[in-house]
Amino acid sequence: MREKYCPDCRGPRPVVDFGRNCQSVDGLHYYCKEHAAKRQREWAALNREKVKAMRDRYLKRMRAQNAGANPYD
Repeated sequence: MREKYCPDCRGPRPVVDFGRNCQSVDGLHYYCKEHAAKRQREWAALNREKVKAMRDRYLKRMRAQNAGANPYD
């Protein structure tokens, strides 16, 4: 397989233009990297509160995980 169809491009693109997705049958993302990033930016712009909440949960988890990992103590 050398090409894959991108729904946003409405045509075939080389497989190197697609990111990996182990959950899909062919192992590639459904949209090309360019359009996947565009869709992600649009979603994040429409869901600012969700993005902030996810970021806060991630930072809280990482701070707790790294609390005792200071090499300068």
